[in-house]
Formats: sequence, C-alpha cells, structure tokens
Amino acid sequence: MHKQFFRNLADKQNGKFYFHDQDIHIGNGVRSPNVIYKVVFKYKSSEFTVVNRTGTAYVGSISCKLSQTLQPIKFELSTISHLKNLFFRKKSRFKIMSDNDNIQYFLNKNSSLKLLSEIADKENFSPSIICEIDGGWVITTKYHLEFDDWTQVVEPIVELYKNLIDEFEKRIANISRESYREMN
Repeated sequence: MHKQFFRNLADKQNGKFYFHDQDIHIGNGVRSPNVIYKVVFKYKSSEFTVVNRTGTAYVGSISCKLSQTLQPIKFELSTISHLKNLFFRKKSRFKIMSDNDNIQYFLNKNSSLKLLSEIADKENFSPSIICEIDGGWVITTKYHLEFDDWTQVVEPIVELYKNLIDEFEKRIANISRESYREMN
C-alpha cells in the first residue's frame, strides 16, 4: 500500500522512486525492520526529496533545495499542542515565526497549510517546517509517522512547497518591476 503510494507520487511528479527493505541486525539474533521510501523530483529547477522511514525509526522528511534564482524568505512553522490550542482557540495548529509580514500573511491564507492544520487537529501530526540557508536555501519538513495514515500529509506538504516557490518567483518579479520603475 505505502510502496504504491510513493511509486504513484514519483509518477505524478515525473520523478524517481527508490525503495529499500532490509532488516538491521541488532545483536543476539535480533533483527529490526528498516524500510525506506524515497521519491526525488524537480519543480521549476528546485529539487525535492521525500523520505519516509519505518521500522527502527518512524520518521518522515521532505526537503526542497530551492533554485538559486529565487529570493526566499526565512520562516519557521511549529505545531501548537492540542492542549494549548484548547486554551487559545486558534484556527490553525501552526505557529508561524518570521520577521516578514508578507510570508506570514501568505502562510495564513495557504490552502495546503490549512489542510495540514486540519490533519494535525485529527491526528498526532506535529511537523517542524523550516525555510533557511543551509548551503543554499532549503525548505525542510520533519515529522514522525506515529499516526494512522501518514501518507496523507505528503502531497499537501509538496503542494505547500510548490506554492512557496511560486510566491518566491512573484517576489522576484515585483522586485524587478520596482527596480525598472526606479530607473525610469
């Protein structure tokens, strides 16, 4: 089931699917499963890598090395706990941290992030999403897979990244227009 999901994702994104299933020998004849699902693809010159690992560790990560032509904005998203959300009654389960008001507005209005917030309300989904400079601009999401349907978050995260790439492209266009106006 999971293998087919990632294979379909790779096909949909014109990417490559990798699968690794090998037990890890822990010692004294004990083995632990180690299953890795990996999808790699490009979108507008940005490189996506989706990795979900089950067995010894139930973790997922989705990263996107952004094209050097983009001008991203640094931000961080963290999840507000169910308990805090009961007291604060926030619409979104995510706390947005950025010095830039435009990216905060964009993220608050983004439909993919709203879907991820709905999943976080229903499931034990608590990702960390960061856009930062790490040898170039990178967006990274890390999360555990300890909830029922952990594949349901992959496509909304990929869509969020694509929306951000499109938004960063608009930012370049706006900067170019402003520079042109200043010259004339």
